[in-house]
Amino acid sequence: MVAIANPTTRGDVAAIFTRLRTYRPTHVDLRTYLTDGPGAATDLARRFGPDADVVVAVGGDGTVSEVATAIAGTRTRIAIIPAGSTNIIARELAIPASLDAAINLAFHGERERLLDVGRVGERMFLHMAGAGLDSHIFANADRRLKRRIGWVAYLPPGFIALRQPVAEMTLDIDGESMTVASRLVVVANGSSVVTPRLALYPDMGSDDGWLDILIFTAAHPITVARTVGGILTRRLHRSPDVIHRRGRQIIIRADPPLPVQLDGEAILTTPVTITIDPGALRVLVP
Repeated sequence: MVAIANPTTRGDVAAIFTRLRTYRPTHVDLRTYLTDGPGAATDLARRFGPDADVVVAVGGDGTVSEVATAIAGTRTRIAIIPAGSTNIIARELAIPASLDAAINLAFHGERERLLDVGRVGERMFLHMAGAGLDSHIFANADRRLKRRIGWVAYLPPGFIALRQPVAEMTLDIDGESMTVASRLVVVANGSSVVTPRLALYPDMGSDDGWLDILIFTAAHPITVARTVGGILTRRLHRSPDVIHRRGRQIIIRADPPLPVQLDGEAILTTPVTITIDPGALRVLVP
């Protein structure tokens, strides 16, 4: 077993590693590694994961997706110890928030779930990709504040991001092209934001073989507020300011170019091509 942790995550990584070693079954060979920057979790999982039955991702959604990038499509399973600011991937999968329970699942879990994986070139995401507003928020959130107060740290950059101009976006979804003025396009593999209780849209799943595309067209402050209200009341599917599509390959172009986030990490810029690998990741779940 290999455990990979982001040392800048919200959780106490040293204490987590100590607890892992304490509860390690005698027959398990446990090796622990710390990341030292973006992409390091992928490099470590690619280097040490092939010899492991399970790779444990210790951190938030970004760390989990980096590990998934290395082991998706292989027989190696991923276990998750939620230690980030939101942990939405873990929460949607009902991974225990309790450290001891999550460690017990990593060592003794037998049930696995096959998840679809979104792909952008060599990078993968498990939950969501986004072009525009959300990427500005993730890129400008204070990391130290995230460690202290979690997802609330995204609110200040969120208000600033709303001042960004509307972009002209061209989307090619499975060969069908459309152009629309938008501040945000979300390509979703998971179904919710911040908490599983805030489902973005009905009938979205991470194991259905599809990516759900949500194109937000609200531009005026009133329509933006109405759209936010639709998210909070779980009525976004009724909004006239949201276009919903499904596809397996999505090409996004924008004028001006926009940042693109994958599972909360703003690491790319349009244009991007997003595809899906159905059932490519084996995850230990309760």
